[in-house]
Amino acid sequence: MGIERDFLMRQMMMLFEVIQKIINFRKKGQHQEAEEQINYFYSYLKLEKDIRKMNIESLLEYLTFEKKLTNNHIEMIAFVLKEQGELVEDTEQKLDFFRKAYFLLEKTDRESTSFSMERQMKLAELREYLN
Repeated sequence: MGIERDFLMRQMMMLFEVIQKIINFRKKGQHQEAEEQINYFYSYLKLEKDIRKMNIESLLEYLTFEKKLTNNHIEMIAFVLKEQGELVEDTEQKLDFFRKAYFLLEKTDRESTSFSMERQMKLAELREYLN
């Protein structure tokens, strides 16, 4: 059990670093580099399906039942979806990414046993975008 927990912690730290790179590239206007990191993030999690084309219910089913990802993984995917929304120009695509991110964060927040200020801030930010 300890080895599995150590692996998950290392994986989470690595994924968090990738998310930080995505955010930094986006803020610097380096969209191509941000997209490359997003693709790396999804490939690392072995998400073969194009989640951009999935509706929210299918996405949640895919992540939880087919891929059996933890809430921590799903929360990180929500952060990446939010960043993808920041990168696209098309308003409908942007809203689609934000809706998916909000739904996944809302789910993890409901099921989490710990409070996360970062999660609450992302939810508030997404709520503002969607209203």
